[in-house]
Amino acid sequence: LKGNSMDNNIMNQELAVTDESRELAIFKSAYYHLNAKPDSLSRAYPRKVIVTRDDILELNNRINNKILLNYQDDGYIATITVNLKDKHEIVFNCWEEFINHEWIESSPISSISLQWNFNVRIPGYSQPQNHNLVVKITNGLRPEEVLNLIFSGKIEDFDEIELNSIPIIARVDFIQVILGEELLNIVGEWVKGLRQNNETKNPIILLMKRYRKKIAQYFEYISLIMMFVLIIGIDSHLINKLGVTVISELTLKQLKLLLIYVSSSAMIIYFSKQFFENLAQWVYDKLSEYGQIFIFNITKGDVNFQYKIKNEDKNNAKSIVLRFILTLIFNIVCGIIASILCK
Repeated sequence: LKGNSMDNNIMNQELAVTDESRELAIFKSAYYHLNAKPDSLSRAYPRKVIVTRDDILELNNRINNKILLNYQDDGYIATITVNLKDKHEIVFNCWEEFINHEWIESSPISSISLQWNFNVRIPGYSQPQNHNLVVKITNGLRPEEVLNLIFSGKIEDFDEIELNSIPIIARVDFIQVILGEELLNIVGEWVKGLRQNNETKNPIILLMKRYRKKIAQYFEYISLIMMFVLIIGIDSHLINKLGVTVISELTLKQLKLLLIYVSSSAMIIYFSKQFFENLAQWVYDKLSEYGQIFIFNITKGDVNFQYKIKNEDKNNAKSIVLRFILTLIFNIVCGIIASILCK
């Protein structure tokens, strides 16, 4: 009898635990359903790719097939937001609008945000659970936006994107972690299948771009130092022509000439510093822009912008190399003249 009593107590405890777990699951389900506070995962896809209208339609088909084949759909809303570089925004409230759009815009696309919001029935939950997938396609994230992604996980509200380090990012809000991972994996596989942008760039300029900070410092500091050396050489030569050995031998006229030499040298150094600073900033900016990848090939403006980038890269590469050669010659000439004058 004691044994039966103990077995009954254990069984009652197990039933109580099971009931408690079930109630907790129901509570969590209702809480998530009412408060929309699911977990989130974000993932970045740093590949240089080309995205077309058909590629976006393919991604939508993959997402739809995953939902329809594996889960019971209880509500589905898909929206597409296209931001143009002229600050205009095109919002599609359904995929039919996106498909029927003619894409004759003259402005290139700045970014595209794709959002799928859907309810699915998941085993263990009595109510359909809300899931949300957002994919943002841009020309890359600025460093501050990468930090924003890391700390907040939000990718829907990013403004204009300038760099091309991370062209595609995705975020999913989920109740079931398996579904969330599967959706991000679908996006990842889609990215792998996109056509890569393999446009050939000048390897010398790409190497300079990698060390653009040091290259800019060369244009600013080395050139300024060589200008300073040249000024010292010229001043030394002019002072020697005064024909005095000690300052006390200077006449009033010679003292005026000395003051003119010194003040003129200071002015030349000042304006040279401004010039070389501007030159260094120009070189740094052009190196940063070189090799920019424009990933969209959808509107008429996209095609024109890609052609523009290609031409700008060629012109910037020539200008950077020419300035580098001229600066190198300038520095060498300054050193030679200064050494001659100081003898």
